[in-house]
Amino acid sequence: MKTNHRFVSRIVPGVTGPFGELVRRWVPLAVAVGMITGLLVIVLDEGINVLLLGNGFGGGGFTGYAIRVYESSPLAAFLLPFSGLVVTGLLLRAFASEPYLSGTDEVLNRYHHGKGLGLRDGAVKFLASFFTIGLGGAAGLEGPSINAGAVVGSWMWRRLSSRLALTDEDLRILLLVGAAAGVAAVFKTPLTGIFFALEVPYKDHFAGKAFIPSMIAGVTAYVTFASVEGTSPLFSFTQVASAFTLYDLVLASLFGVVVGVVAVLFSGFYRAAGALMRGVRIPFMARFALGGAGLGLIALASRVYYGMPYTFGPGYQVIQGALSGTFAVQFILAILVLRMLATALTLGTGGVGGMFFPLVLFGALVGSAFGLVLHGDIAVTVSVGIAAFISAGYKTPISAVTFVAESTGSIAYLIPAMVGSVVAYIISGRSGVSGEQSDRTFDAGL
Repeated sequence: MKTNHRFVSRIVPGVTGPFGELVRRWVPLAVAVGMITGLLVIVLDEGINVLLLGNGFGGGGFTGYAIRVYESSPLAAFLLPFSGLVVTGLLLRAFASEPYLSGTDEVLNRYHHGKGLGLRDGAVKFLASFFTIGLGGAAGLEGPSINAGAVVGSWMWRRLSSRLALTDEDLRILLLVGAAAGVAAVFKTPLTGIFFALEVPYKDHFAGKAFIPSMIAGVTAYVTFASVEGTSPLFSFTQVASAFTLYDLVLASLFGVVVGVVAVLFSGFYRAAGALMRGVRIPFMARFALGGAGLGLIALASRVYYGMPYTFGPGYQVIQGALSGTFAVQFILAILVLRMLATALTLGTGGVGGMFFPLVLFGALVGSAFGLVLHGDIAVTVSVGIAAFISAGYKTPISAVTFVAESTGSIAYLIPAMVGSVVAYIISGRSGVSGEQSDRTFDAGL
């Protein structure tokens, strides 16, 4: 493999050998992918914030525009998520060459087939995510963030492949580099972004060759995003313990079993619902209309019974409520069922969003209920629940644990979270939410 040394030497002169190859080729590429992805995630985050939270650029002076409409009447609570999925379907049908895949699953599909993502499809799905999530779909921002990063990586490969003699293997690495940047930025969790991108392609293997480029891109994306959005962690515990006990570890083990079983049940339901929606012979837009109607009914139920949009968007406030320990067990279980149904409809129908954060939310709710029933430390059980559900759902036990540490700004519950993550990973077996993860490594070393 011969690189254009005249070009790369202008970037980093005087560096030779394997390390020089890494520096000349991957540092500029990874920094560029990380920076551009970070900027795109800022746009996404601010847009969804204005629609749902009303706190653009860290402010909090008004109610989000979509929530204002939601509060105006019960009919609006139904129409918002319905129209969000319908508009998403119209955009995908009119402009996307692959309308049935998006987010993490699309990136994994292209990774395993050695193909890049196009700018047009990427732009359409980025725009569609504002309608899916911003108007009430129950999905995470990491889906479009990962997709955006992978599109940037694919674009860089197409632009520079001749100058840098980039191979098809390099394209696959760049897809993961973009994914790492997307997760690192959107959650302000650079370590999680790196490990998630390396763990998620396979159920029991690590895409090791992408490690250094993913690390560079993840850090760059995080710095870019944090320079605008700040460095405060995603969640805040009302009380953080300085140590854990042996009882906490025993509890984490038992809870890992519970979460592993629940995750298997949800994964089976979600994939069956998606297969059903895709398998029924109905027109493309009828599928989105039916999914939107179901999602609208769930949102309407939340408004009628609880007066709040608990099924709307990523669900940051729901998780914060679970962390505070103020929710009753019956309420937690009701919201858990509603959110699971809403997520299955949102993403199973074909909406553009992520599954990682819904797993976080499910884990937080189950953890809060578990802690309340056993009178345990809510912060411990919620932390373990989050890590365990991510680990079981996406088969990513390392990034599940790092996410807890980075998103809470504390390592106090790192060991209990690790115990729960490993147990849930084992209990869940081969089950998972993604149909694009590989059970085997067909390309040794990558």
